[in-house]
Amino acid sequence: MIGIDIREDILQLARQKAVSAGVQNTCLFASSTKEAADVVVSVDAFEHFADPAGILHSMNTLQQPAGEVLVSFGPTWYHPLGGHLFSVFPWAHLLFSEKALIRWRSTFKTDGATRFSEVAGGLNQMTIAKFEELIAGSPLRLASLELVPIKKLRRFHNRLTREFTTAVVRCRLVKRT
Repeated sequence: MIGIDIREDILQLARQKAVSAGVQNTCLFASSTKEAADVVVSVDAFEHFADPAGILHSMNTLQQPAGEVLVSFGPTWYHPLGGHLFSVFPWAHLLFSEKALIRWRSTFKTDGATRFSEVAGGLNQMTIAKFEELIAGSPLRLASLELVPIKKLRRFHNRLTREFTTAVVRCRLVKRT
């Protein structure tokens, strides 16, 4: 197993957990690899990538010809808490400007961020439609897509309301043939 992350602190934590679990000899944690994999997994990251289209191309490169990519992420941008830290109440990130929310954040964070994309971990305002558009323009295709509804909004979840009522996006991607 190869775990990849751009943050060294996360890689170090993964190494420590591998040691605690006694699997350190079967795991490698690094910021990059050229090793092809049968399965590439991405969990809770697509709404944070600065270049999600580039990540899809990298995932394609990293998978074996018959491999697959498993992606799960959320909340998406139009989810009530899609602004992550900026969602001080439901949909606050949609009601207030980015500038106003960054100004509010600067009262307790001093990292100098001026945009959502500049905060630690970044936030790219990923929507379901944007994700589907990225997939359509990538070397990968959707083999399956599951839009998990917010439990309390399940009865309102449909094609028209999915951007506002989806809790988690899960999909399986394979190489285009």
